[in-house]
Amino acid sequence: MNLSQDAAMQPSFERLALKLGLELPDRLAALIALAQSGNDLRFSPYDLLWLSPQEAEREIDEWLNPTDQPGRTFLPFATNGSGEPYCFVRLENGAMGIAQALHYGQATSLAYTDASPWITSHYVRLAADLSPLPMQAQDGTALVKEVHSLHSALLPADHALLTELFSRPCVTMAFQDGPKSRPRTVNAFISREEERSLLDRLELPDPIEFAVLRDWMR
Repeated sequence: MNLSQDAAMQPSFERLALKLGLELPDRLAALIALAQSGNDLRFSPYDLLWLSPQEAEREIDEWLNPTDQPGRTFLPFATNGSGEPYCFVRLENGAMGIAQALHYGQATSLAYTDASPWITSHYVRLAADLSPLPMQAQDGTALVKEVHSLHSALLPADHALLTELFSRPCVTMAFQDGPKSRPRTVNAFISREEERSLLDRLELPDPIEFAVLRDWMR
């Protein structure tokens, strides 16, 4: 997706974090800055929508506020098409990282302590299924260039991993969305099996699970 938010909004995210008593980690701050840069930077992973500071504040006011989430602090910065925001989170025990606030009290997990493995996991999923991208965007050279533009938000190992993945030949592979889904053929750089293996490596080995509930749901 092409992002063209006003770069002046980035300090507002930092102010919102300070208002919540949080300090944005460097790589997450860099990632948000890139998303808000207005430089027509392409973020190819699908179902990843970046919030403006105003939208983030509205999410906090309407759902993720301290009254509804006692002892927990949420700073939403992106979301998916279902409106379930990705947040920088501080839990009751002081653990911090990135989690998705799922609706309806579903169990969610604090699976990433750093923005680098979180955004890398989105690109790994993309590498296994390029079908949501236009054909002209399913290009390894362009994706390597895109990854390079994210270097300030990536750990060196994650940058090297994505560069290597998108330097492989793009081939057609069988892809199955779920165990009961009908298999389909997609363009990809990695197999479904390698995708799962890499995602397991990027996530914390023992993620903290919790539910995000509104006060009236308790």
